[in-house]
Amino acid sequence: MSHICLSKVYKSYHKDQFVVKDLSLHIFEGEFLVLVGPSGCGKTTTLRMIAGLEELTKGDLMIHGEVYNEKDPSERALSFVFQNYALLPYFTVEDNLSFGLQSEKMDALLKKRRVEHLAKDLGLFEKLGRYPHQLSGGERQRVALGRALIDQRKLILFDEPLSNLDALLRVEMRSELLKLHQEMKMTSIYVTHDQIEAMAMADRIVMMDQGVILQVGTPYQMYHDPQHLKVSEFIGPFETNTLKFQMDHQTFKLNHRPFEIDLAWINRLKDLKVTQGYFTIRADQILIVKEKSRHSIPARLSYVEYFGSNKLIHFEALGLHLSVLVNQDDQVSPEFEIEFSKDFFLFDESYRRIRLHDSKNIVIHLTSNDASILSVIEEIKNYGYHIIYDDINPDIIIDDMKISYKHQNTHVTLKSFKDILSYLSYIK
Repeated sequence: MSHICLSKVYKSYHKDQFVVKDLSLHIFEGEFLVLVGPSGCGKTTTLRMIAGLEELTKGDLMIHGEVYNEKDPSERALSFVFQNYALLPYFTVEDNLSFGLQSEKMDALLKKRRVEHLAKDLGLFEKLGRYPHQLSGGERQRVALGRALIDQRKLILFDEPLSNLDALLRVEMRSELLKLHQEMKMTSIYVTHDQIEAMAMADRIVMMDQGVILQVGTPYQMYHDPQHLKVSEFIGPFETNTLKFQMDHQTFKLNHRPFEIDLAWINRLKDLKVTQGYFTIRADQILIVKEKSRHSIPARLSYVEYFGSNKLIHFEALGLHLSVLVNQDDQVSPEFEIEFSKDFFLFDESYRRIRLHDSKNIVIHLTSNDASILSVIEEIKNYGYHIIYDDINPDIIIDDMKISYKHQNTHVTLKSFKDILSYLSYIK
């Protein structure tokens, strides 16, 4: 397997114009890590630097502790699946699959058996004698995937491999990819612009924008605990409702209209001297209420989108276009009342998350210097935390017998220390 460390990596094609900036990240053995973000955010450039197809302008790329900045792609023991398949048009499926074994010193019969075995796993056995132009888009993608997997390398990079497929085939193919990832116990780094694909496949997601990492986390963390406004808006199956807020003395306002909010939030915003920012709430956290009250907001129906068991109601309220997710059978009048739940997020003017309680210190009791533990500690630092080593009231206890995390209302025993990252927010 492969443990990859990117340390303060920059990439520039023109002087002082960086397309990747100050990127630090650990990618752990056996992890399925997904790089996601809008076009031009730097995710494919990052993938190509790991592959050796792009040089690093500054910083270090390390694999198992060895610096790989100057290593040729052929020396990196990895496979790459391209977006455009890159199949050899005059080779059969069998020849395309076996092409990845050309550099291997292997008996011809053993090579043929490996090709046939993988072809069966990918549903290509009956297509081995065909040429790429005789295959469907999904079959071509399977061949491209098979060619990358055939040499059984433990690090595989995917550059938007499913973007050319139709929606149903993408769902089928991502299931196959995850199955192969688990069976072959490989480390996978996957680039996509599709947030649904990222949430469905990733152990951890890295969201990038304008060359920097906005947040790293599990799909659950990215959806339920966004640390940046763009993460809140990008991650999720439906568009997030975003409203500007203002603080006018003791009054909290949404789009310049008074809105009742807990006093704890009023005090927090005053302490931080925040006078304006952004309020986001997901479509499934808005309620349609039957009667008008002092908490409700009048709304006017615009149009409806249907999604099987649910439908998305688009409406006008507070002078803005918003949406709410309801059950398929729910009836909505042309004019109705809504209420916002308490599951909203606040962000400041620089798009950073505002929390009621903030702590950047992690106290660790450590009795081991195992390299895998130290790499997780480095990743905790990459997340933005300050590490304090102290045996008195630690948040994390690491010894030969157990790994435990205790903080506020959370108290868990972990199987692996890297699992601690699923409990820590990215606050950098």
